[in-house]
Amino acid sequence: MILEIIKMKKTQSDISQTDIQTIDELCIKVEELESLVETISRSKVMWETTFDVISDPVLIINRNYEIRRANKALAKACDLNIRDVIGKKCHEIFAGYQKPCPKCPVDDIATTQQPDYRELEMFPTQRQYTVNAYAVPSVFNEQDESIVLHYRDITDEKHLQKKLMQSEKMAAVGTLAGGVAHEINNPLGGILAFVQLVMRALEKEHACQDDLKEIEDAALRCKKIVRNLLDFSREKIDERMELVVLNEAISRTMALISVNAKQTGVEVVQDMEKDIASIVGDLNKLQQVVLNLVTNSIAAMQGGGGVLTLSTFMNPEKTKVFLQVSDTGKGIEEENMNRIFDPYFTTKKQGEGTGLGLAICYKIIEDHKGKIDIESVIDQGTTVTIHFPAVSGDRHT
Repeated sequence: MILEIIKMKKTQSDISQTDIQTIDELCIKVEELESLVETISRSKVMWETTFDVISDPVLIINRNYEIRRANKALAKACDLNIRDVIGKKCHEIFAGYQKPCPKCPVDDIATTQQPDYRELEMFPTQRQYTVNAYAVPSVFNEQDESIVLHYRDITDEKHLQKKLMQSEKMAAVGTLAGGVAHEINNPLGGILAFVQLVMRALEKEHACQDDLKEIEDAALRCKKIVRNLLDFSREKIDERMELVVLNEAISRTMALISVNAKQTGVEVVQDMEKDIASIVGDLNKLQQVVLNLVTNSIAAMQGGGGVLTLSTFMNPEKTKVFLQVSDTGKGIEEENMNRIFDPYFTTKKQGEGTGLGLAICYKIIEDHKGKIDIESVIDQGTTVTIHFPAVSGDRHT
């Protein structure tokens, strides 16, 4: 518009040659300025577009943690309109904290003026992020410099890492269990053979027969444990799979453990759904799972008694069968929750446990295409929930 006015002035009849030259110079300057404005405008649009297409949350804040600028990914992560995040505290709307996030790099980077990278703790929103922080020098004589924060969501990555670590641990303990089982099996076979030979050589009424019978039973129990270790070490569960009702596994197991429960003052409650579907599995191994879980629960309630509840039920779609074991014991410390399935990890005193129980349970449940979840509250108790695929159309009453 300005350029057009200047050019119109040039066409007037009373204008001098000097004025014409000045007007030509002005036209060149205006054209240069208009080109510069267009370039700046394009750069601004390009910068804003680039800023918004970044899939990770990026924001620019001041030293008071107030958001000056944010991209659409941040607004999406906060479930807010992009206009509603400006001026808000980043830790309040993004992380869910009332004060700056633990391990926040803002204070440090404001002092050092050096880029910083950190892995943050899990937010109250149950998401975990890493953050790259960069100090931006003050411009236009502003007193308060800006800080750029680039977040990357690593929640799913952390979950996959834990699953991979668990798989590696299970593979390691499987290899170890197979080797130990083979080494133990030979001397056990010899003990059992010689005991049976001595039993046959002695008269049935001999006073040592009962003691020899105890040795034989103990050796047979050891061989069963060895067999379970060998099963655990195999890549796949052996071919003894059949239709199993979880109620039966619980009933058989509780017949073995009920005396121990009474002696420790534990009240046992069984809440089993009657019309429940069968699952495909190995009854002996499922009993082993129940036995380990119940034994752990009783141990957690030693000293003060408590209530042990065993439940079976199905989901509304009747596609899964659930086994739930709950206790009112001391609970599991938060720092131990990520290690409870680790082979040889135990909080019991020396001689009271090997730390293999839950690791073996995990492997058995995995082989049965099941999943296990554990929830625990200190001084309130622990609930273990396992679910297996139900056999369609099969019901047990």
